[in-house]
Amino acid sequence: MFDVSLKLDHSLPFCGLSKLFPAVSIQRWCNLQVDILEFQASKEDAEKLEPALTKMLKGLGGRLIRFNRYSSRNLEAVIGCRCATDNSTVAMIEWAGCIPVMPVSYRGGQEYCRVLAFTKDTLNDAISNLSKMSKLEIESRSVIPRESARGAITVPVDEFLGTLTKKQLAAFMAAMQMGYYGMPKGATIDEIASKQGMKRSTYEEHLRKAELKILQAVRPYAGLAYVTAKESG
Repeated sequence: MFDVSLKLDHSLPFCGLSKLFPAVSIQRWCNLQVDILEFQASKEDAEKLEPALTKMLKGLGGRLIRFNRYSSRNLEAVIGCRCATDNSTVAMIEWAGCIPVMPVSYRGGQEYCRVLAFTKDTLNDAISNLSKMSKLEIESRSVIPRESARGAITVPVDEFLGTLTKKQLAAFMAAMQMGYYGMPKGATIDEIASKQGMKRSTYEEHLRKAELKILQAVRPYAGLAYVTAKESG
């Protein structure tokens, strides 16, 4: 399996949006039925994003399912998409028989995506198709042993746990090991804190922060599954 990271410069929908808002960081999760976009923006750009996105979707035939504001700088858009090989790099990559690794990122008016390919031919097809509509730069390229392919396709562990501190990770692991998340619970917060030699308030603070970070990381994937199931009835 080949693992390739690409930088693309084009004017397709979300890259075009990034060109309008070059200082905004955009993360995109897509399953060709639903797009989930997460934005990190200045307060000024955040106010302009929703109308600009709505205008862009009218030209695509897509629709804005919902637009959430988690803070003045962090926003999320859930979109019923019309991804096709003439308007979506994700569709182009899949059409060539390759796997686009989520999330796709946009910043400074450019798209950054990672592609997994099982053969050189499918990789070359994907790159050829993308090159026809985009300036393309290969940022990195590596070969993954077949026995490691399964781990390459799954969501990277760093995406879920990479932001946890050592204390938060230790608190979470202690809760898992002592059955705190079991039904019924195998241990209480007080019992786990005592076992760790910590005050309840200190241990609980580490645990809640760990839980919040993990839930925030899994939210886009859960959102894709939920909205897709809801849309399909």
